[in-house]
Amino acid sequence: MCADRWSWEKCQDKLRTLRGRLGFPDTPSLHFLRLSLSLETGELRDELKDKKYPEVEETVCWILSGYAEAKPLTETQKLISFSHTPGGAAYNAAFVRRAVQPIERVFGSNAEKLWTAAKSFDGERLNHGDCSVKIYALPLVPIIVILHAATSEFSASANMLFDSTISNYLTTEQIAGLGQFTALRLAQANEAIT
Repeated sequence: MCADRWSWEKCQDKLRTLRGRLGFPDTPSLHFLRLSLSLETGELRDELKDKKYPEVEETVCWILSGYAEAKPLTETQKLISFSHTPGGAAYNAAFVRRAVQPIERVFGSNAEKLWTAAKSFDGERLNHGDCSVKIYALPLVPIIVILHAATSEFSASANMLFDSTISNYLTTEQIAGLGQFTALRLAQANEAIT
């Protein structure tokens, strides 16, 4: 990722096309993962902490630029792992390290904290593992996180799954970035609550 390429100044025309499209309402700001991006000024705010959040501008512009190129599809309800995205098997170890293991570290000792954090993003509770949640990381992109909490015998283990339509919306690299960013936002929601 090149910071110069993925700045608001370079991406604003494309990002403004998301207004009223791909699940975003026709409003002057885009809201997802408790972030707010002003389509007028490019200001990015963290709604969890109610403050500006320019540190993630590059990531947000990169992911939303890919999303802006998609056409909407109906969810298939067929879940796939990152390794089943195009070329994902080659990068699965890195994805697990950057997106899945942070979930294990933050929530592995208390699975209920995952559900509490997911509620910050209007998450839906599912019935897998010790705790599982479905979060719409983007309006048409659900991410399912499944957590098995640590026990006296086993370390915590987690998984992150996507609807099979995910590759319609983002490149494999962007899927990895969104997974990592979602894990970060869950951890930040956990911090905001505790």
